[in-house]
Amino acid sequence: MTAVTASRGAWDSRDFRRLWTGSAASTFGSEVAELAVPLLAIGVLAATPGELGALRTAQFLPFLLATLPLGLLVDRRRRLPLMIGADVGRFALILVIPIAVWAGFAQIELLYGVMFLAGVLTVLYQVADFAFVPEIVTPHQLVDANGKLAAAQSANEIGARGFGGLLVQAASGPVAMLVNALTYLVSALSLRGIAVVETARPPASSRPSWAEVTAGLREALRNRFIRSLLGEATTFNLFNEVFILGLMLFTVREVGLSPVQLGIVFTAGGVGSFLGAWFGSRVTGRFGYGRVLLITLVLGNTAPALVALTGTDVVGVLVLFCAVFVVMGVGIGIANVHAVTLRQAALPESLRGRVNAAYRLISWGAIPVGASLGGVLAGVTDGRTAMVAGAFGMALATLWVAFSPVRRLASIDEAARLSRTG
Repeated sequence: MTAVTASRGAWDSRDFRRLWTGSAASTFGSEVAELAVPLLAIGVLAATPGELGALRTAQFLPFLLATLPLGLLVDRRRRLPLMIGADVGRFALILVIPIAVWAGFAQIELLYGVMFLAGVLTVLYQVADFAFVPEIVTPHQLVDANGKLAAAQSANEIGARGFGGLLVQAASGPVAMLVNALTYLVSALSLRGIAVVETARPPASSRPSWAEVTAGLREALRNRFIRSLLGEATTFNLFNEVFILGLMLFTVREVGLSPVQLGIVFTAGGVGSFLGAWFGSRVTGRFGYGRVLLITLVLGNTAPALVALTGTDVVGVLVLFCAVFVVMGVGIGIANVHAVTLRQAALPESLRGRVNAAYRLISWGAIPVGASLGGVLAGVTDGRTAMVAGAFGMALATLWVAFSPVRRLASIDEAARLSRTG
């Protein structure tokens, strides 16, 4: 294992810089696709609200089906080759979408299949990435490393979503998906340059037992800090999917926002997330870890409720939504960095992959449920109703942390110590 000394920042590590570059490249493409996929489904394939919900369900269903076995795989194998393989696989899969559109055989069912398979590889990459970061930085550098990774993702939200909207409007949805595919290839090439010698995995039996597969789930539910964060994340993801699906339908079909204007709204959220992720660690020492996490969750999770005030005037919608997304981004940007760091610090290395897999099984598994719920709700009512319902549901997520021991934590070190002692 190679790591920089505790007195230096994570950025001084050549391996971390390569990991950061790969992460930045792939998240740039993913953020482009975040707008391009639903806009392609709506504009090119004339998807109904139900089909749009089914598409999002297919994209995130792997978090329900594949996380536990992939978590065990990550704990039993070297993580870096798994991440590179996931990138190469996603490159090949996403490339199918523009080819299908240009060749004239694209259908919504094809999109379901491609996004499902790409989702499986996304699960693998993210579970491995979470467990791999502590291999190349010291424990004292985790907040700094996670902050820089989160800032890169937030910066991509600033530029990539706006760029995605511009690509869809100026070129086409298939061109935007081609860009998405190429970024996974760039990520794989960057990761190949990492020279870290990973910690040897313990010997494993030829066939994993059920106890091995579910160990991460048991630990996630047993650890009082992880359990509270898991409840918050699951509730947020469930209602956020209803919120976003309703927002897409409301702004495109009821208000008439262009892809570029919709990109501006998401870019505003990226600005807030970038500011929160980049500067969030500076306020922790001053106000305490748990207090900062709780306050920023209140800020980020409650701000979306302001969309209930919106009308249908294009300028008014743009102004209100941009303001909401900036505030939401700042709160969630700070909270996410602290939540990820707490999850890494409070877990033994031997269980990180499986606990993260269990965490994503439950929290990200709520996304396809929310997508299906949002599609049904928007179909029965309209996009605005689904959007407002989702926004108020997101506000409830903060209660998990507000009534937990997390809010009393003074530092990450305290969380690690208390987790070891039970």
